[in-house]
Amino acid sequence: MILFNILIGGVLVFAPLVIAIIALVRANRAQDELRQMRTVVVGLQQRGVQPLPEEPQSTPAEAEPAAVAPPPPPSEPASDPSPPPPTAPGGALEQRLTSRWLVWLGGATIAIGGAFLVKYTIDEGLLGPLARVSLGFALGIVFGAGGEWLRRRGLERAVAGLPPDQVPPALTAAGLSLCFASVYAAFALYELIGPFVAFALLAAISGAAIALSLLHGPYIAALGLAGGYAVPMLVETQAPNPWGMFSYLLAITGGALGVVRLRAWWWLAWVALAGAAAWPLVWFIGAWRDGDAVSVGLYLVITHAMFALVRHVQPEERAPVSEGAGGVQRLIDMVRRLGAAPTQNRVAWTAGAAFAALMFGLVRMDGYGTASLLSLAALCIFSLGAARRDPVLDGLPIMAAMLAVAALATWHWAELARGFVTLPPDDVFRTVRQELGAGLTRFLSVSAAFAALFGAAGFIALKGARRPGLWAGLSAVTPVAILAAAYWRVTNFETDLSWAAAGLALAAAFVAAAERVSRRGGAYDGALGAYAVGVLAATSLTLTMLLEQAWLTVALSLQLPALAYIHLRLGIGALRPIAALVAAVVLVRLLLNPSALDYALNPTPIVNWILYGYGIPAAAFFTAAAWFRRRGDGRLVTVLESGALLFTTALVSLEIRHWVGGGEIVRGQYELLEQSLQSIAWATIAYTRLVQWRRHGRVVALWGFRILASLAAAQVVFLQVLWSNPVATGFDVGAWAFFNVLSLAYAAPAALAVLILREAQLQDERIVGRLAGALAFLLIFVDVTMEVRHAFHGGVLAGGGASDAEWYSYSLAWLAYAGALLAVGILRDHAVLRYASLGLVLLTVAKVFLYDMSALTGLYRAASFIGLGLSLIAIGYLYRRYVFPQYAVTRQQPPAVGAGG
Repeated sequence: MILFNILIGGVLVFAPLVIAIIALVRANRAQDELRQMRTVVVGLQQRGVQPLPEEPQSTPAEAEPAAVAPPPPPSEPASDPSPPPPTAPGGALEQRLTSRWLVWLGGATIAIGGAFLVKYTIDEGLLGPLARVSLGFALGIVFGAGGEWLRRRGLERAVAGLPPDQVPPALTAAGLSLCFASVYAAFALYELIGPFVAFALLAAISGAAIALSLLHGPYIAALGLAGGYAVPMLVETQAPNPWGMFSYLLAITGGALGVVRLRAWWWLAWVALAGAAAWPLVWFIGAWRDGDAVSVGLYLVITHAMFALVRHVQPEERAPVSEGAGGVQRLIDMVRRLGAAPTQNRVAWTAGAAFAALMFGLVRMDGYGTASLLSLAALCIFSLGAARRDPVLDGLPIMAAMLAVAALATWHWAELARGFVTLPPDDVFRTVRQELGAGLTRFLSVSAAFAALFGAAGFIALKGARRPGLWAGLSAVTPVAILAAAYWRVTNFETDLSWAAAGLALAAAFVAAAERVSRRGGAYDGALGAYAVGVLAATSLTLTMLLEQAWLTVALSLQLPALAYIHLRLGIGALRPIAALVAAVVLVRLLLNPSALDYALNPTPIVNWILYGYGIPAAAFFTAAAWFRRRGDGRLVTVLESGALLFTTALVSLEIRHWVGGGEIVRGQYELLEQSLQSIAWATIAYTRLVQWRRHGRVVALWGFRILASLAAAQVVFLQVLWSNPVATGFDVGAWAFFNVLSLAYAAPAALAVLILREAQLQDERIVGRLAGALAFLLIFVDVTMEVRHAFHGGVLAGGGASDAEWYSYSLAWLAYAGALLAVGILRDHAVLRYASLGLVLLTVAKVFLYDMSALTGLYRAASFIGLGLSLIAIGYLYRRYVFPQYAVTRQQPPAVGAGG
């Protein structure tokens, strides 16, 4: 019964696999149709049908118009059978159903029938364990032999036009599955054979399936490959042997790739890649032992090489690439073309990425032992050589360089972890060089070796290469990245003269390389630009090693105008993505790095690290944007212009906060004085951006205005007018009239709003103009009111009642403000200002009648009403005199009588 369950389970496992494999047939439909057409042509040739002869060329004399010959009479049908007409869509479905799907279902049914036969013998007690296993294995051999016998009969050659016969591979697959299940039952259930014999037999069956696929088609190959990768999981031992395990995986993967190379079944390469890459990961998790690095490392290097070399190199795949394209641009182009690339290219690239990640895991698992580091070096060397031989694989050395940098940047500090785990980070890095000893020397030696490998190999390979910019980029960028990683791991970016000397030596090496490359002509402009970038990067890193942490970002930002200048002079397109990457790093470090606010600051206003930490990057971004724009606009220029605006805004804002806070930036207070200064700064920058938008039409200027103006307006209204109003908070605005915080909080933003209003009118931005005008009107009203209260209460406006004189003064101030608005509205013929004046007058009228009538006493109440009345009369006079003079004249004089009246 148990054997029956095993057989049934094997068939049930096999059936979904067959269904999945059949689904892959659709991907090969075009190949089947091509084979069908070839069979039809062979049949026609066997019946003596020849292709039509070429039409002879006629002379000019013979090219006379001739009578059209009547069509020949229909002839009798030939005795030979003619090829069948193309199958209709419904017929195609029927054809697939009867010749493929039902046949494979029949093979599975046969396997189930064999299982029932074995079950019968078990139920009747006719067979023992050995006989049961032998019967199942023999039945599998019979099915396999039957499939091979049917294949050799050549059924598909007997009838022209039929697709390949699916009966032989179906029977063969059923036989292989039964043999596989029988061997596994003999090992796992009945213990008739040991692990070694079971492993060998199962591997032999899988290998036979892969070999038979050359005769029976891709389904057998997929079955054998799936079974081959499942064998190590089915046959477990107490002491797994890595040499036997990975030698077996190499054999299975090599056989599969051999079939892929012969038959061009590239979908099978994806299956092989999944199995070949999954087993090392499983080994890391469950079976890793010290000493496994040699076998696993050899396996990773050899398998990586097999997947890279199995592809067929076709001349049409070598698409022309600009000689100026450097390594980064080439990587970007490779990623963009990945979806449209041939399958063999995608297999090689994906395998390169997968085995690079596995090699990183091996180095970490081995604790950076000698075996794993040598394997890492071997993989890097092969990647460099394969890409130099086949330009389609030029992504492999880039992945290898990234792998080397990542491995060195995450180097295990075993001695450090044991001896200094309880020390603070600063103490740890301060004592690293004193305590690590040989471990530090080994780390530095390995880092130098990998830097020299990529630096020298890239320089040597660029001569005569189709893409010299790629190799120069590897030669220049990788050593700088390795030096930066090592400097970080050892010193934690502390200043060090010895490391600065290494950076200068690297920059000098790049200068020498650039000088050699410059002699080779314009075809190597990309390589020359890459070494120029290397010189800039090494120099910037050297400055970082000599200066404080804030200078790291400054040094990086100074690369941008240098890159822009080189691009302006040489026109190297690869420098633009490099500049975009550098700009992104600088933006993140200065705008998204909270630790930047922890840098030491002196209490001196303006002259501190904020000035150069944000001012120099702002100038660098601005200059680089101008120079890059001369060679063409684009996203890079937009990013640089945005960065210049952001750094300028951050510089001004942080300097204001530093000055107001007495040298402190990180603090919890944000009061009216700082709010006012920030709003003035943001509104001023916004106004300049609006002017720039009118003059130059830069989209960054437009959006910079919109964002900064919105931020300033929101802060003025919601914080300065409402939340932080000095009447409510008691903030001391100063003793002097007009020259106090009130002018900064309300009058100055109102003046900037008026400037924005005038500029918006020049650009016909009506919505912006209306919003700016409304804000200016509100702020002046608030400022006038606050100044009146300041005149009676001094610098602290909160608390204390209001006298009759103060309330009367509010009315006078509001009427004076309304009169000024009316005068300007009349002089400018601006109706909106007159409407605002009338609204303010109505507010004063409401105050007088609703409050002054009951609250004021004596002369102040009389003066309030008398003053309001005189103001209203004066307003009426001004309207009749200047706004509607024609209307006044027509009301005073009677209409004239016409002559004919």
